[in-house]
Amino acid sequence: MFAQTSHFRTMKNLIVNISVTAAMASVIGKMLYFIFLAPDESFDMYTRFFYLLCFLIALFIGLRAWKKDKMNIVFTEDVKTGMKIVSIYAIIISAFTFIYYKYINPNYFAQKVQAAIDAVASSGSPEKDLEQVRDTASFVFNAFTHSTLTLFGLMVIGFFYTLVLTLLFRYKPKAFGL
Repeated sequence: MFAQTSHFRTMKNLIVNISVTAAMASVIGKMLYFIFLAPDESFDMYTRFFYLLCFLIALFIGLRAWKKDKMNIVFTEDVKTGMKIVSIYAIIISAFTFIYYKYINPNYFAQKVQAAIDAVASSGSPEKDLEQVRDTASFVFNAFTHSTLTLFGLMVIGFFYTLVLTLLFRYKPKAFGL
């Protein structure tokens, strides 16, 4: 009984470690990009792809380790395990996103808000429209809104990829060394 409990803790720790490691790799990648590459919009897409790569590697390695250990377990347990990996990663990245845009690079969203206001002002719109654009842009381009959308987005795509990987591991286990 104790051996099973100990093995369960080890598997749980492995899942947490994989998620945290992937999230830290993403954070380090984003900070290296910020420090050394002088971020601009044309290169931002590549940091998102790097996040996705780290995320998918963590999900793949975590689910594979889980399936290798628990081959004959029900589908829902596999999905729950995948979502544990996803949720830990998503929470860490969402918190980092908030900190990044609130404290590390607060000018990013300030420039976005100003660009929206300037675009409307150049069209000769009345002051009432400018105020509405300022309010809307301030809501959309804000650290809290962005981190919330990041959390939600990662959870949604994480659920999709968890289902795909779980089905692949179940129906083609030999292809993945299971």
